[in-house]
Amino acid sequence: MKYLVLDTNVYLHYVDFEQIDWKSKFNDDVTVCVPQRVFEEIDKHKDQNKGKIQRKAKRISARFSEIFLQGASPRVSVEVLSHPQATAFDDPQYHKEISDDWIILSALQSSYDNAALIIVSGDNGILLKAKQHGLGYFLMPDDLLLAEEASEEEKEIKQLRQQLDKFKNRLPNPKVEFEGETALLTIEKPQLINIKDELAAYEQELKGSHAYQPLTDARSSNDISYLFGSVTQLANSTIAQRERYNKELDEYFEKKLKLKKFLLYHDIMEQRFRKISFILANVGTAPLGDTTVFFTFPAEVKLYSQKSKNTICLDDPAEPVLENNLNRFGPNLMSLQYGYKDKKKNIEIWSVKKTLDHQEFKYLSNRLTHRMCIPLKNNEEIYIDISQCGNFAIKWEIIDSELIDPVEGELHVVIKGEDIQD
Repeated sequence: MKYLVLDTNVYLHYVDFEQIDWKSKFNDDVTVCVPQRVFEEIDKHKDQNKGKIQRKAKRISARFSEIFLQGASPRVSVEVLSHPQATAFDDPQYHKEISDDWIILSALQSSYDNAALIIVSGDNGILLKAKQHGLGYFLMPDDLLLAEEASEEEKEIKQLRQQLDKFKNRLPNPKVEFEGETALLTIEKPQLINIKDELAAYEQELKGSHAYQPLTDARSSNDISYLFGSVTQLANSTIAQRERYNKELDEYFEKKLKLKKFLLYHDIMEQRFRKISFILANVGTAPLGDTTVFFTFPAEVKLYSQKSKNTICLDDPAEPVLENNLNRFGPNLMSLQYGYKDKKKNIEIWSVKKTLDHQEFKYLSNRLTHRMCIPLKNNEEIYIDISQCGNFAIKWEIIDSELIDPVEGELHVVIKGEDIQD
């Protein structure tokens, strides 16, 4: 028979003592001995503590009442150990204010053999004292500990955290991206244009469709072209008229090539300048309030707007008309009659010198619903010249009336490919 003296913490922090298979742990029949000091400590926890410890103390106190006062049959044999004699504390190694000493002395002054007495606890301190006094000792295993139960304070904190998490989950969450919903804008430079080759091909095509007039009398020469096509026109035009036509044709070619060269340059500039557009997205679970978005471009990146263009007025020449004797009203009237007159063509072209004088931009928005996005617009569109800048980052900041702190981030622009011809 083993006599187990359970420390107070065994009753309060571990599974109920009657549910533990003590016999298998000690390979012997056991009797649980309860010192008077343990009763007192359990009553103190029952009346003064809170939460899990108080509830466990009340349960143990009620069970002891059933066993020792009402005669209920316990699942394990239980005995009571009396308080030690008062004179026991005359020994300086014992102290009345230390509960462990009361339990040790209760065991030592019991009627049981010390060899059969075992102090059981979850604390090493009292077990060390038991060993020093020649008593058996047993450390409670962790697998018998009660599951951690939150105190009232801990429960309140948990509830507040849940409410805070719920509040956080209902917050708006704004961010900005490039148009196309990406934080990385990759721009591929277009293939290089060789203006010289383009003009040479255009000139060949132009002259192939506008032939010079012969300066000889077709009917008196070996030229048989008058037998085909515009024989009447050729036959009724003088050599002087044909000379004038060929001269006008040279002027026509010159003007057309000049216009074509400018249009090619215009196309190159249109490919060089790229618009930078932004969107505002709300990826949170609540609407945004009044939103202000700021963008800051690096100082070394030149920026442009539609006002950075010049308007150039160019002549779009009319094709020359061969004058002949059938037209008695003269070439000027004929040109007016048939609409053969140079036209004016206004073309807007980028000017690399007309840069914006600021690198910061502001956009406003209002009450953007969650899970939605809108394009950001103001009175000034932003363009970059991809031939003049490399990779760069745009810093952004969002200030919203529904958020305590600003939201910040960066968008990145990557330029790929060979330089575009100026």
